[in-house]
Order: sequence, then C-alpha cells, then structure tokens
Amino acid sequence: SDVSALILASEAALMPITLDQAEGLSRRERRQAALRAQEYAEAALALEPDNAQAHLRLAAGLGYQSRYVNTVRAVMMGLPQRGRDHMVEALRLDPSEPWAPAMLGAWHLEVVRRAGEGMFDASETEGLSLMRQAVEMEGAPAAIPYRFAVALVAADPAAHGEEAAELMNRAINASSQDAVGQAVSALSEHLLNLLNTDPAAAQVEAVRLLEE
Repeated sequence: SDVSALILASEAALMPITLDQAEGLSRRERRQAALRAQEYAEAALALEPDNAQAHLRLAAGLGYQSRYVNTVRAVMMGLPQRGRDHMVEALRLDPSEPWAPAMLGAWHLEVVRRAGEGMFDASETEGLSLMRQAVEMEGAPAAIPYRFAVALVAADPAAHGEEAAELMNRAINASSQDAVGQAVSALSEHLLNLLNTDPAAAQVEAVRLLEE
C-alpha cells in the first residue's frame, strides 16, 4: 500500500544514520535525511492517522533532527516533546510493537542524561522500566538490547556496566545474518570490548553514538 511504501521510505532515509555508517555525511546532510524521514512519515499519517509504525518513524525523524540543531533551538521547536507524543501514541495504538517502549524508554534516558531528571517529565526509572520491558517482548530485534546498552553506558558505566554487558551479549547472540543484524553485532562487540577494557572510553563512545 501507499502507507507501507511511505513508512519504508521514511526508514530508508534514516538507515545510514541509525547504523552509525554516516561518517561521510555532514551534519547538514544528516539533518536533511531526518527531515526527509519526517516528511514521508507525515505523509503516511495523513493517509492513516492510526498507524503506529508511522508515528514511530515520525518520532525517529524528530529525534535525529534534534541531534543536529542545538539544544535550545530543538526545545524552542518542540522537537523532544513532539517526538515523545508520537511514541506514546504508537504505544497506545499497538502495545505489541517492541520499538514503541524501546524508543520511549530511550527518550526518557536521553533527556535525563542531557537535561536532568524531570525535564519534560523525563524519568530515569521510567526509561529503564520501558527499555527492560521492550527487550523481553516477543519479536524484539537485536537492535533493541544494543540501543539499551548504549544508553546505559552513556549514562553511567559504573552503575550500569553489568546490565549493559549482558544486553550486548544478548544482542550479539540474537543478531540476524542480514546487513542490519551484522552491523548491530559488530557495534555491540566493539562497545563491549571497550567496556571491558576502559569503561571511561566506552562512555565517551556511547555518548558519541547518541550525539553524532
């Protein structure tokens, strides 16, 4: 259907950024990719307002856009709040979709890390709870435990290192053999090795993965 095609186009626009393979792209080009992803997702929602996947794709586009503008501007544009609202809506529309709690949990952890507990009602406890729930859901891809591990290492490798290592091992073992699975597995192995040898360097790398 048109809606499925638009959702796929939205996902494809972000693919180079989400798999950390965008070294060749400037911040401006990444921002343009995020805006394209949003346009496709908005077109899908115009056709089908109750499509959970379209809400998640739009939230992803907004999340990446807010990386590539400065924090004050992102807040003035309402990017964090809009992203959260679309994740909450996706969770309401499709409680069986593991990416909904995974993205919402990551949102809470990232807002707390950047702006502090309570900003936009973000809560570390809520973020941890949502991500733990997402990891255990049926059909959760290996990218979900990997993303959770990155968020934990970025927050505090001393407090969360053990859980993060467990999640990365899980991601490595659960990775599919396609390009996405192989990328997730390689990224997990890299961060896990760093965490085991130099937790401070692992934290710097995790923050880079969340901010670049």
